[in-house]
Amino acid sequence: MLALVWFIGWTGYWLVWDQPAQQVAVTSMRLLDGLPIFGEPLARLYVSDRTVPSLLFFVVFFLHMLLPLGIAVGLVVHLMRVSRARLLPNRALSLALLGGMALASIAVPAPLDAPARMAVKATNLTVDAWYLSPLALGLRFQHAGLWIALFGGTALGAVVPWLLGRRRPAPSFQATIDQSRCRACTQCVQDCPFDAITMVARTDGKHRPGQAEVDPARCVGCGVCGGSCDSEGLTLPWFDTRGQEARLQREIVDARGRRDATWVALVSSDIDGGYGYGARGEWERTLAGFEIHFVPTASWVRPKFVEQLLATDTAGVLVVRDARAEAWARDGGRWVGERLEAKRHPEFRQERAGGGAWCVVDFDPARPDALARAAAEFRAGAERGVLRPRRSRVMAAVAGVGLAALIGAATVAPSHLRVTNPASPAPELVLSFKALGAMVEPAPLDPAKEAAKPVHMRGRATNKPHRAPVIVRLTIDGAVHERSYAGKGISHDGPAIDEWRVPLAEGEHQVTVEIMPGLGVPALRWSGPIRAVKARLALISYEPAAGFVVE
Repeated sequence: MLALVWFIGWTGYWLVWDQPAQQVAVTSMRLLDGLPIFGEPLARLYVSDRTVPSLLFFVVFFLHMLLPLGIAVGLVVHLMRVSRARLLPNRALSLALLGGMALASIAVPAPLDAPARMAVKATNLTVDAWYLSPLALGLRFQHAGLWIALFGGTALGAVVPWLLGRRRPAPSFQATIDQSRCRACTQCVQDCPFDAITMVARTDGKHRPGQAEVDPARCVGCGVCGGSCDSEGLTLPWFDTRGQEARLQREIVDARGRRDATWVALVSSDIDGGYGYGARGEWERTLAGFEIHFVPTASWVRPKFVEQLLATDTAGVLVVRDARAEAWARDGGRWVGERLEAKRHPEFRQERAGGGAWCVVDFDPARPDALARAAAEFRAGAERGVLRPRRSRVMAAVAGVGLAALIGAATVAPSHLRVTNPASPAPELVLSFKALGAMVEPAPLDPAKEAAKPVHMRGRATNKPHRAPVIVRLTIDGAVHERSYAGKGISHDGPAIDEWRVPLAEGEHQVTVEIMPGLGVPALRWSGPIRAVKARLALISYEPAAGFVVE
């Protein structure tokens, strides 16, 4: 999908047909000419304005408009493989993104250089750091540079998941099920953020509609399912529900012996920073007056466990959960609040909890003071239930404007880079030709050699008709240069096609071009003056139908 996004931008810069677009088109054609599949070099189409094919622009436009549909299909396929995917950010962030892009496009529209002229060598180019970065290699190393960029980018993209992929420990962190305790309530199936639990046929003979089964390939060991199972049938091997709840109760009872009332804070260890957030000492300073205990995730806390704590003279239970949208437990983090509010099974039953209170607080790592304030208000009796960080509307608006400005700057700055064209500004003579060499028929069969061959190989020519190499002689101010060009095709039976570029000094030059097909065929000749101008190309082209054309 990244490659599609890049290619859409690459073709979009092509369509405006300014000087950077000219370089994009020529570089793309040289890239394709590196593949030995085309009968004629495609780069020859871009040697002059006269030969630029308008049909190719239609093809590029078609790809530019069609490929976004491919991205949409890729997104659909991706989201079908992700459970409970969030398609869009919240409204404020969406507006900030949209506003930033709109303001950037209105205030600083996309740059346009001078119109493309194939005979003009641009001195400077305005490029986009993302879309046109391969152009730098293409201009310096011709088609090889762009192939290096494409293969290098593909290789890097393939290596990144391996480099950044999370190294999972041995498969002992996934949830396990005690089937003898499973009552087939399906609550764990509904709560699992990763669709790692399914219901299957019963295997122990009990008269239940089914039993839960964990897919270890999908389970990340977040512990949400532990809080879903009121019968304690689901647990984590590294944080067993029954064992850990008993341990926590013992520690809380011991702490109660040291003070009149105990306030307990169950802190989700999947919070950004988790155990490492200033270690226990920092948490104790933030949650002053609370007994701190860490749990795998906030929704691991079962309502029954909170009931048991409050029924044994615990003054209050504070559950601290991760407020990030992409928390480790994903949307499973919010189930603890709904369970304690009796909106989701298993439900919290106040009549079993006595007179104690509970509170669920969302922790924002950017605002630890908000957590400290909420904890103090909870102990004072002012706050109860599920508390979420309250943000000032003014601060939210300021943050939105700042984000929009940042997005605009990040969008505009890399797209207005002014770079120097690495091509030499010296004038050049370009000879582009397509000429048919004389046809060379196979030599007649030698009877003596035929008699020496096996019977089944006699009477067959071992060579095929082909065309003689075309000799091109270029004379510039009396200096003679000569090259030989074989016919295209495996059998060399096609025309000789190529470009010949010669640097020139500025000023007037006398040039003679001779194309000699060979074997008695008259040579094709042109002679005349050529004026070399800085940063421009002087083009002499030859086609069998049009003859010599000077531009």
